[in-house]
Amino acid sequence: MAEQAAPYLTGPDQGSWLARLDTEQANLRRAAQYAAGRPDGTALVLRLGVALGRYWGARSQQQEAFRLLVPVLRRSDARANPALLGPALVTAAAVACFIDGATARQLAEQAVQVARQLGDERLLSRALAAVCGAHFFSGEPETGRPFGQESVEWARRLGDDVQPAQSLLTYLMTIDPARSGQLFGEAIACTERSGDHLTNSTLHDNASVAALEAGDLPAARAHLEAAAQAAQQIGRESATLRADLGSVLRAEGDRDGARSAFQASLRIGRRNGNNWVMALAILGLACLAGDAGDWDRAAALHGDARAFRDRTGNQWQVLEAHDRRDGLDQARAHLGHERLERVYAQGMALSLEKALDLALPRTGSA
Repeated sequence: MAEQAAPYLTGPDQGSWLARLDTEQANLRRAAQYAAGRPDGTALVLRLGVALGRYWGARSQQQEAFRLLVPVLRRSDARANPALLGPALVTAAAVACFIDGATARQLAEQAVQVARQLGDERLLSRALAAVCGAHFFSGEPETGRPFGQESVEWARRLGDDVQPAQSLLTYLMTIDPARSGQLFGEAIACTERSGDHLTNSTLHDNASVAALEAGDLPAARAHLEAAAQAAQQIGRESATLRADLGSVLRAEGDRDGARSAFQASLRIGRRNGNNWVMALAILGLACLAGDAGDWDRAAALHGDARAFRDRTGNQWQVLEAHDRRDGLDQARAHLGHERLERVYAQGMALSLEKALDLALPRTGSA
């Protein structure tokens, strides 16, 4: 069933096929776990990984996919079929970006080697994009940029709209937002022709962040609204989109709306076990605490956010790093260096439940 659905997960019918996979999610999970527990189940797990990659991304199930795929990819017999291994490595690298940056880079680089050996141009474009993304999330956009550019070059030769949009999405994360407008337009146009609502939503979300970095709030708001509409088409609940909405609302001066958006993002991230997005949401709440003059809570939340991000091995992105630096500088000015460091360290040391209690109201359990 997963392989029957896979070809439809990049086009206009993806919403209905994602919904169909939702109804079979428990069966798919049990089948995957059963195969992973068998010595002769390696190929079946990899086939599921290749077929379900887009589904896992659309439903924010990166943690589950990572736990399933990575141990199986390390088996010796995983290399028996390079044509299956390559796409499975790409899927695993994509989900690992949010969980373990070092593993993401390793898997993506291995995928590039396999793709070059096979002479598979589509796989090579996907693998190069995975390397680009892995370096971006690890805080090395300059290192990832050439891989992203090469991915786009290969994708444009393929004669369709699906892969160019996905390659551009990754490449755009590594370039100056001031010169990204034309490429965003190209990528979004590709998704509109192909009917790929998932990539369209992510592109608009990323374009919103780029606009926010440039100080263009109306453009940031417009892209967020387009991202939300595309996500609604496929029944997608995006924690990242909620967090980015929180950032725009904060910039617009709507602190209550921003708090609600960051808390919603945090609850989704907690439900999916996504430390990367929980760090993003908690950082937003830390900045809001500083805006309200609650400096002790702001300092503790900044430490809390750092602890969640450290679990992924990834670095803060440009806008996040800017907000974090400003928030800590203001807290230091009000608390003094010694108190800030002490409260920050306490925030970093909190258990998961206590960290979430600090960030979420007691009446709003996830």
